[in-house]
Amino acid sequence: MKFNQIIKISTILLLSFISIALKSQTPNKNGLSKTFSEEFTRKLNDSIPSIGSFIVSKNNKIIYEQYFNGANNETIFNVKSVTKSITSVLAGIARDKGILPDINTSVLKILPEYDIPRTQFKNISNIEGKILHDSIRKTVTLRHLMTMQGGFDYIENSQLSTAMGFSSDPVRFMLDLPFEEYPGDKFNYSSGETHVFGVALSRLVKSRLKDFADKNLFNPLSIKIERWDTDALNRNLAGSELFMKANDMLKFGTLILNNGKFGNRQIVSQKWIEESTSEQVKLDNWDVLPNANGYGYYWWRRKTNGHQAFVAVGYGGQIICIIPDLKMVIVSTCFLGEKNRGRKELKKLHSFIDEFTKLADNNY
Repeated sequence: MKFNQIIKISTILLLSFISIALKSQTPNKNGLSKTFSEEFTRKLNDSIPSIGSFIVSKNNKIIYEQYFNGANNETIFNVKSVTKSITSVLAGIARDKGILPDINTSVLKILPEYDIPRTQFKNISNIEGKILHDSIRKTVTLRHLMTMQGGFDYIENSQLSTAMGFSSDPVRFMLDLPFEEYPGDKFNYSSGETHVFGVALSRLVKSRLKDFADKNLFNPLSIKIERWDTDALNRNLAGSELFMKANDMLKFGTLILNNGKFGNRQIVSQKWIEESTSEQVKLDNWDVLPNANGYGYYWWRRKTNGHQAFVAVGYGGQIICIIPDLKMVIVSTCFLGEKNRGRKELKKLHSFIDEFTKLADNNY
């Protein structure tokens, strides 16, 4: 073989190698390199055994979308406490319509059937303590419930919370609990308080929460919700057990990113989005929320690589994360079951969210 032929063949091979290498680093149509996408997908799959989906949208355009463990874009997930943030938006819609009163209104004014003073009973034990309890209960407001500051002696994910869920009337169960703090004094995460708020909101809008949501939130977003579980009295659980597709979660997150607007329609006012996602309670430490910086009306707040994020979080890895200044929404879902490690999934997923925001800082 002549020397010139050897040079020619070597050059062709070298150019081919360079072409392949450059192709792996060249951004795809979504702006991400193939190498990053493949490596990110591999790490997600290896790190989180229960992962179902991970979607990233920037500037209202999906730039990364992957499904795992047999899931696809039609798979429906129990979004757990992401439901709370949806309830927050429903409250905002109710206020926009003039239905929601001042949020400093006592919840017992809306649900007077639970205001039964113990003074009407004779020979009741510890009458002084129970009268004091009744007087404190009258001071619990809608705002206290929306910011997890009801003051009740309640522990999330405990035998107590299980008993509340199994009770014939979870609202009565919650309102009859003793107080550990005065309402408004301390943050204490409580799905029980959220349920009380949801029942009050349902009373105000004069319909089940799902019916109100279908008409005013889900249908306008072209979201079809088949399942939203209820308590023993057929009242939708405002704090959990709503079932959604990952892409529908993305639509909801995009609504928040766009200040309550979807397409040309204002679904909920920008004023409510700003108020509900602002710091209503100081919270600078939460075990599954790195760099926490406050809590709004059923919205978590955290910093990701210095960027303010508003986060809807559900047990086991259900997340909608909105980062306004990056024009980014990130959604994750996980299957609940033997593979799910509960709170560990949330910690891991926030680190993956941080990878994407760091990448966005570097403009990919």
